[in-house]
Amino acid sequence: MDFHALRHSFLTRLARSGVAPAVAKSLARHSTIVLTMDHYTHTLIEDERAALDRLPSINAPRANVAALAATGT
Repeated sequence: MDFHALRHSFLTRLARSGVAPAVAKSLARHSTIVLTMDHYTHTLIEDERAALDRLPSINAPRANVAALAATGT
């Protein structure tokens, strides 16, 4: 692993841990957030799976559907 690969790993781990993008940009000493977020951070399949798991179920309970219909939403 070379130094450049370590920068990718470091910035990806910062992003995965919830560090604000502006902080990651500053730590990387990048001039733009685009460089930091688009080129140096990477999503992992586990991150994508976790994001999809947080979506609400499409099978809403009937009482909830009735309440929404009653309010016109």
